[in-house]
Amino acid sequence: MAVKTLSIKGADSRDMARQAHDALAGFQPKLLLFFASSIYEHPETALKEVFPDSEIIGSSSHSEYCNASFTSGSVSIMALDSDSIEDVCIQIVENIGIEPELRETLDGMHNYYGGVDEVLENYDRYVGVVLFESSAKVEEIFMDRLGTVTDLLFVGGSSSAADRGESLVYANNQCYSGAAVLAILKTVNGYDVLKTQSAHILSERKLLVTKSDLRNRILYEFDHRPCGEVYAEVLGVPQDEIQDYFVCNPLGVVADSEIFVRTFNQIQGDGITLHCGLPEGTEVNVLKIGNIVEDTKKALDAAIPYQPAGVINFNCLYRTLEILNENQVEPYCALFGRYPSIGFSTNGEAFFGHINETSTVLVIK
Repeated sequence: MAVKTLSIKGADSRDMARQAHDALAGFQPKLLLFFASSIYEHPETALKEVFPDSEIIGSSSHSEYCNASFTSGSVSIMALDSDSIEDVCIQIVENIGIEPELRETLDGMHNYYGGVDEVLENYDRYVGVVLFESSAKVEEIFMDRLGTVTDLLFVGGSSSAADRGESLVYANNQCYSGAAVLAILKTVNGYDVLKTQSAHILSERKLLVTKSDLRNRILYEFDHRPCGEVYAEVLGVPQDEIQDYFVCNPLGVVADSEIFVRTFNQIQGDGITLHCGLPEGTEVNVLKIGNIVEDTKKALDAAIPYQPAGVINFNCLYRTLEILNENQVEPYCALFGRYPSIGFSTNGEAFFGHINETSTVLVIK
C-alpha cells in the first residue's frame, strides 16, 4: 500500500506518536506529512523518535481533515512509502521576513536530483510542496521569488493555530517560526494539482489598484479613489457597512477563466488590510461566494477521474468557517472521504502565488 492516512488525538505529542507508530506497524514511510493542532508541543520530535528513518514535515493547524472526518485538537498524518514517493528533498528557509534570495536553495534541490534538466524533463513526476509559517506575512514576495528561480510547481499553505498554541512549521526534527519548509517530491506514478474556490464574479467592473502597501498588505485606492468608497459603490451598500461583506464578497484577480482570490481583513486608517497583498497596477473584480460543497464536488470530479493514492487538501480557514456556519461539514468531508486524504485549515494557499478563500489540492497518483 503506497499511502496511509491517520487522524489521531493523543494525551500529548508522545502519546500521539505512539498511536501513529502502532497504526503504521509494518508500514515503512519514506515521508510523513502531518498537520497538528497547535495544542501539541513538539509533535515533530515525538514523531521522529518513532519514525527515525522517515523524512517528516508538517504545519501547526487550527483544525484538521482526514478522509471523511473534520476535527480540532488532533493530528492528521499522511504516510507515503516508496511505492508512491521515490525520493524527497527538504530545505528550510529561515527568516523569510527579510525576503531571502532563493536561487542557491533551489539550485541545491535541483542538483540533489541530478540537475534542473532532470527535474524539468520529468516534470510530470516532480512536484514541490511549500509550508509557510504565516506570521511573517511575506508569502506573496516569497512565491514571486520562487517562480524566478524554478519552473517547478510548488503548492501548499500557510500555518494556522487553534485558540491555544503557536503557529509553526516543522522539518528536520525541529519547529520553526518565520520560516518556510520546501520539499520536492519525486513521485512514482505522477501527480495532479487542482485549485478550487467557490467564488464567482459579482461585477464585471474592473477595479485598478492605484495605491497599496504590498509589504504590509494594505489597500488604499481603486482608480485613484478611496478603496472602501469604490467597494461600497460596487456592492450598493453604505460604506460604514462594508466590513460585513469582506468574506462573502472578496476580490479576485481574474486571468482567463482562473480566479485568484484576495480577501479584505479589516479597515485600518485610510486603507483596508488584506489577507493577501495586491500590488499597484493590478486589476480586480468584486466576487461573490457560492456553494462550497457543490463547487468542490465539480472540481474534484473533473480533476480526479481515477482512484488516487492520496489527496492533500490545503483549505482556507475562511472556507472551513463557512462550511461550519452553513452546517455543511459532513457533505464537504464526504467528498474527500472517497480518497485517502488529509488536510488542514490554512491562513492562505500557495499556487502560482499566495491566495486565500481557496482549496489547493495535491493529488498523488
